[in-house]
Amino acid sequence: MKPAQSLSVVFLAVLTTLFSAQRAEAAELCNETSYVIQLATGWPVEGGVSIQGWQRIRPGECVATAQEVSLETDTPIFYYAKTSSAYLGGVREWRGGVPLCVDEADFDVVANTRCAALGLASRDFMIREGDNRARTVLVEPDNFGRRAETAGIQRLLESAGYAISSVDGYEGRGTRRAVSTFLSDRELGSRPAASRLIDELEAYALERNATSGVILCNNTIGDISAVIGHRLADVWQSRGWWRLHSGECARMLASHLDTANAYYYAERINTGERTPIEDGTQVFCLAPARFVSEGRENCAQRGYAEARFRVIPEPEDGGVRISVSDDDFGGIRRDQ
Repeated sequence: MKPAQSLSVVFLAVLTTLFSAQRAEAAELCNETSYVIQLATGWPVEGGVSIQGWQRIRPGECVATAQEVSLETDTPIFYYAKTSSAYLGGVREWRGGVPLCVDEADFDVVANTRCAALGLASRDFMIREGDNRARTVLVEPDNFGRRAETAGIQRLLESAGYAISSVDGYEGRGTRRAVSTFLSDRELGSRPAASRLIDELEAYALERNATSGVILCNNTIGDISAVIGHRLADVWQSRGWWRLHSGECARMLASHLDTANAYYYAERINTGERTPIEDGTQVFCLAPARFVSEGRENCAQRGYAEARFRVIPEPEDGGVRISVSDDDFGGIRRDQ
């Protein structure tokens, strides 16, 4: 699956709650996605909401969460989940509609919604109430279920640069061969348990992907959406949108870069309007929603709008990191 989404790179994930005849003593959250996820959890306390993060959950794992909350009470539980930064293509999220505070590093705070005043970012948490708190399952559009652990190994092999025909959760000959090659390359000996293999793969992917490609960071005071333009073989392509909250970064292009032969565009998102980035020089096509457009000519005739993209800075060590600030926006406002 190739992610192409607004910068924060948001999944249209499904949140499923399963009921059991016997109530669990503590809330449980299960990761049936193909990603290692980082989980933040919150619940109401005197003075605000107690929020903790980040709890790492491997594909196929279930963990106890919010152990301070008794399921015999009516206290709601709030969840926000995001993928590990080991993966290329930006952060994927599982979220809801309740804005609460988070930090980039591990944190444990009691906060209200005034996150910026505390030096924290705001994320939209899902809420679980009543019997729905007992067990929550995070899934993807591809519902892996019990195959999530194998799909997670495949996804990490792909991010670590090993050839995988598909991320499907079925361990065939190609997956076994890729695992053997990875273990040999890393001098890890015989195949370890799946949990350790996932840990080793994630650690290597984090190291490998730290600087490659185009990483764009949102240093504005609000949300932005961004698009990448680059040449794919002999065809120019523009692709977006990535939606980034303030303080968030996303990898929009994963390829190793030798020259500044890529372009980017962003819009600051306000209520009911969007403000384009200034000083773009190269025209590319774009659409109002998630899109991939091939070619840069005749955008209007093909049903696209046009926008002027900025060239990326010269890459170093195969990658470039771009910071977008409030000073980069102004001038004409384009309605969404």
